[in-house]
Amino acid sequence: MTDLSGKTIIAIGCGTPDGQINNGFAAVRAFLAAGARVCIVDRDAAALEHARAALDAGDSLGGEAPRFTTVAADVGDEDSLTAAFAHCAEVLGTPTVLHYNVGIVVNGGLDTLDAEDFRTALDINLLGAFRAMKLALGHMREAGGGSIITVSSVGGMRHMGYDYPAYAASKAGLIALTKATALQHAAEGIRANSIAPGLIETPLIHGSISGHYASVEEMLAARHALSPTGRMGRPEDVADLAVFLASDAAAYINATVIPVDGGLVHRAGGVEHDTTTAVDDTN
Repeated sequence: MTDLSGKTIIAIGCGTPDGQINNGFAAVRAFLAAGARVCIVDRDAAALEHARAALDAGDSLGGEAPRFTTVAADVGDEDSLTAAFAHCAEVLGTPTVLHYNVGIVVNGGLDTLDAEDFRTALDINLLGAFRAMKLALGHMREAGGGSIITVSSVGGMRHMGYDYPAYAASKAGLIALTKATALQHAAEGIRANSIAPGLIETPLIHGSISGHYASVEEMLAARHALSPTGRMGRPEDVADLAVFLASDAAAYINATVIPVDGGLVHRAGGVEHDTTTAVDDTN
């Protein structure tokens, strides 16, 4: 099993609104299971409370020192992010891993989007990552190195059939930002890589898109069929890669974007589905 003992991870966008396992909270659980200390950051106080309750109910977080903490912060507010990093350092120790799992979808093509909608997608999906990465760099330099993990999307790598150019542009920008950061800071022992989920079976899709189908079963069957593997991924598939990228086992992996999609992004031809049902599977 991958060992993250001694590492402090700040995991942004990793609460769970309803106590169920989404991509962000799956990563938190996997980080903790691997021995890391984790600061869970989310702008939704209820999502943090659900995460705290779910972790407190577990029996694998024993020990005298705290293994996790939670703090509310908005990636659009640099002051609140700065305070979150300070809280993490004070309670758990200097964060040497940043896991940025934030993303919103803004639907609509160029003929329907206005500039403010486009700007909102960029501010949260891309500028939010810029703010968090910039803060993380200072802590990682202090520690002599670290790992930045951004959660992008296969939608930032190729057209997925959805009508969401603002989302695609912001996620493509996140991939480029991650690679540029990796190359600029590699000599300081700081790595940066991006995970690009494809179709993941998260609680979000049940609430957001199942209404576009005759039944939940029809929705699941349709999305499973889109994957070359015949099934959607699970949040744990994304989390397992995050644990590896956070670990010393990935010490020579840098400036990469790794799809977690069953091969979907490389499949020839289009991706046929209902373009009204776009949903961000990164969260």
